[in-house]
Amino acid sequence: MRIDCDLLTGFLGSGKTTLLNAWLRAPESAGTAVVVNEVGDIGIDQLVLAEVAENVLLLESGCLCCTLSGSLRETLLNVVAVARGNGTALTRIVIETTGLAEPLPILHSLLGDKLLTETMRLNQVIVTVDGAQGLRQLRTQPESVRQLAAAEVVVVTKTDLAGAADVQALAHAIAGANPLAHVLTCTSGDAAVAVFTQQGGTRQWDAVRDGIASAQALAGLDRKAHEAHGTHDAHEADAAHETHETHETHEAQDAHARHIDADHDPAHDHNQDHNQDHHHTHDHAFHERVSTVSFYLDEPITWAGIAAWWHLVSRHYGDDLLRCKGLMRVADARPPQIFLQTVGREFHRPEPVDHWPGTDPRSRLVCIGVGIDRAWLAHSLAALRIDEPGLLPPDLAALDSLIPQPSESR
Repeated sequence: MRIDCDLLTGFLGSGKTTLLNAWLRAPESAGTAVVVNEVGDIGIDQLVLAEVAENVLLLESGCLCCTLSGSLRETLLNVVAVARGNGTALTRIVIETTGLAEPLPILHSLLGDKLLTETMRLNQVIVTVDGAQGLRQLRTQPESVRQLAAAEVVVVTKTDLAGAADVQALAHAIAGANPLAHVLTCTSGDAAVAVFTQQGGTRQWDAVRDGIASAQALAGLDRKAHEAHGTHDAHEADAAHETHETHETHEAQDAHARHIDADHDPAHDHNQDHNQDHHHTHDHAFHERVSTVSFYLDEPITWAGIAAWWHLVSRHYGDDLLRCKGLMRVADARPPQIFLQTVGREFHRPEPVDHWPGTDPRSRLVCIGVGIDRAWLAHSLAALRIDEPGLLPPDLAALDSLIPQPSESR
C-alpha cells in the first residue's frame, strides 16, 4: 500500500509552520513523516524522543521529522527507509516548502518519478493564506497565486487578526482563482487535524468530482436552471457541459480590488516610484488572469483521444496551463476509469480508479491556468473522441478537419 503524500505550501508568513507544529503535537500524527527545510525553525525541541538516523527525529506523537538533505527525492526515499528500519508504520508524508517555493516542480517529482510513485501517492496540496494579508499578497505576489492555483485545500489563517469583511472578501478571491479548492479557516493551528487526516488520495478526486458544482454555484451556472430557461444547448448536453468564471465572477474580483484600494494609503502610493507602480500593475493583471475552467464529458473517451487532446492543449498554452485534473471513463482502459493529472507541460501517468466515486457517471475535466480561454478549451474537447493512435492535431483548424464541430456536422 502506497504512502499518502501531502504538500504544504503558502506564502511567507502565512502560517505554515504554526499549522505544522500543531499537527506534530497531535496524537493523530503518529505514522506521519514530516520533511522540512530546517527542524529548528518549527520549535519542536521539547517533543523529540530520539534521533533515529542522521537528520531524522522521532517525536513523542510517534511522528518522524526529517530535515531536507540533498534532493527531495533522496530525502523522501531515505525517510521511508528509516521508517521501515525503525519499525514505524508510515502512512503519510508531509512536505513543507519555503514561502517563495513554486509548487509545480515539486509536483513533477511526486507525480513523475517512477520509484517515488511506486512508494507514495500525492494526496493533497495544502496552501496556507494569511487572513489579514492574503488579498494584498494575491495582488502583488505571483508566487502566492501559483501556489493557490495548485491547491486542493486552502487554509485561511490568522482570521482572528482580520475583520469579518476582509475574510469574506478573501474567500471570494480564493474562489475566483480556484473554485475547486476546499477552504478551511484556522486560528493558531486549530484546523491541523482536520487538514492532515484526509486519506487515500480522496482530496484529489473530491476536488474534481464535487468542485465543479462549487464552480457552477460561483458562476451562477446551475444546469437545471439553464435547461428550465431553454438556454442549454441540446447538443452540448450530449457532449460537454462546461462551467467557468463568468462576468459576475470578474465583477466580484474587481470589487475585491476596489476594497484593497480603499484600504490603501494614497500618500504611500504617491511616494512609490514609477517602476514599483508598473510592477504592481503587472502583478495585479497576473492575479486577475488566473482562472479555472471545468467540464462534464458525456461522450466516449479513448487513450488516443487523450494523447491528441494533450498534444493540442500543451502546444497552445505551454507553461500558462498550470494544472489539469480529470476523472475520466476511458473506453479502452482496464479498469475503464482513470484519474488524470498534468502539471505545466508535463502529462503524468494516469492512475486507475477501481470504483467510480459518486453516482454521476459523467467524466470530469478541470483546467487551471493563466489567461486560459473557455471557448478555446471547449472546442479542443473534440480531440478526446479521436480513436486512431498517432493523430495529433497541432491546432483547432487541424482538429476540425478530423472531428467536425457540431455546427459543421448539422
